[in-house]
Amino acid sequence: VIEMTYDEIKEFMHKKVIVTDIDENHIKGTLTNTVSEYDTTSGKEEIELDAGKISYGIPLDEIKNIVEIQ
Repeated sequence: VIEMTYDEIKEFMHKKVIVTDIDENHIKGTLTNTVSEYDTTSGKEEIELDAGKISYGIPLDEIKNIVEIQ
């Protein structure tokens, strides 16, 4: 698995996206932030995805793909 980098992710900041993780789960939401490995319970750098009622923290190394929703 190739880990997505911050540079690849930053173009999606504050946009509506569908994130596909390494387990083929598709999560729809707005990419609101990246969180340092020092501030996450996983100990990994994560994205913060606002899915409405729930906010997800998804480690960068578990993201397979991000697609912007137009």
